[in-house]
Amino acid sequence: MSRISPSQAAAGPPDPPARPGDRAPNMIIVTVDCMRRDRLSAYGYERRTTPFLDSMLDGALHCTSAHSPSAWTCPSVVSLMTGLDPHRHGGGLVPGSPKNLSKQNLPTRLPRGVPTLPELLAARGYRTAAMIAVWNAHLPMPDRFHELAMMEKPASKLVRRALRWVRSHRGDGPFLLWLHLGDVHEPLDVPRSMRGLFGDVPNVKRSLTWDYTKRTDAVGSPAFERYRQARTTLYDVAVRSADDGVRELWEGLGALGERDRTLLVVTADHGEEFWEHRDEELASFTDPRDIYGTGHGHNLFQVHLLIPLLVAGPGVPPGAVDANASLVDVVPTLLQAAGFDAPPGLDGRSLLEPLPDRAILAEELAYGYEKKSVIEGDLKLLAGPEEGYERLFRLGPERRETGTVEDPAALERLRRSLPGDSAMGEQVEATDEIVEHLKALGYIE
Repeated sequence: MSRISPSQAAAGPPDPPARPGDRAPNMIIVTVDCMRRDRLSAYGYERRTTPFLDSMLDGALHCTSAHSPSAWTCPSVVSLMTGLDPHRHGGGLVPGSPKNLSKQNLPTRLPRGVPTLPELLAARGYRTAAMIAVWNAHLPMPDRFHELAMMEKPASKLVRRALRWVRSHRGDGPFLLWLHLGDVHEPLDVPRSMRGLFGDVPNVKRSLTWDYTKRTDAVGSPAFERYRQARTTLYDVAVRSADDGVRELWEGLGALGERDRTLLVVTADHGEEFWEHRDEELASFTDPRDIYGTGHGHNLFQVHLLIPLLVAGPGVPPGAVDANASLVDVVPTLLQAAGFDAPPGLDGRSLLEPLPDRAILAEELAYGYEKKSVIEGDLKLLAGPEEGYERLFRLGPERRETGTVEDPAALERLRRSLPGDSAMGEQVEATDEIVEHLKALGYIE
């Protein structure tokens, strides 16, 4: 597997030393970009989008109220790999007020002094690798894995490459493998053979990419309704394609004799909006792209933040975790399951222990004026100080906002939990390659 460049490879962690004694468990983290929690059929969705993940739940530890710490990929995956909230790690953020991910405002790299899971495990004898289908996911952490490959391919091809890598390193000791699947990200990757899986899809233009995003677009028109039906159906097919990929991975690990000694995490980096909050965004917020109600990276409603999160493997008791959880909890959970001590100062908590009452944070957008949210129990505060926005919501049984709460004491309590100023890493230098890929992903117009 090739690295990104020789210069980046030289800055990466050293080759892992031999590990004495008993072999530690392998770890595989699968992130499905843009996969909303409520699109899993296991959680009641009407279409059978995730039959394999549904079948995994009885034997896995799974969170019913897991959240991303940001609404776009770069800061979220850094939190996943560090156990730190975005304002503390400084990786993947975008400068500006308002923010606008662009050639002039690219993500930031994680500062060298902030350790990551692959580095912690490399010091314990692990071989580490990342295979990424959504190109920008590596930008904040280009040199933290022994091996790093970008593959803008569907889940099935990424998984086959991963299994070849596992096969080639059998006998080399434990490994950490991160797979970042891009099927559900714009432009949707929908296998032709699966297109009609959930019924006929209206034949409309741009159904694999976002449309009806501008303030003046005719949202609500018959043409829009046809487009929305096509777009949401194809999104669900892409989720099913990713689920098939995870199944192929799990079956492949079994065939290689590695499944029983592998810890598997399946999650997402953030959710995706399908016009649920368009009217409120038009009334209350400014987006420098003139995009409202769709996609991610611009706001912190629950459609952007609620994600699936399950952990399976040795040392992980199955069951549901109903307390509020976050991607920052993955690092301490995996380290405890493997019998390793977590470094001090993490924001995350191990899901293998009862979770304390705590604030779950989200922050660091890619577009618009900065917003921050904090969730405690069934209350959520969403604040956008620069635009004079502040609302305290009650979260319903599905963990979605159900209405505004008038509770001054609770409002003040949650205000005190909002994150303050953010650490900031060095900004990524713009290259033609980076700009080209960000345009293809819909981040830059």
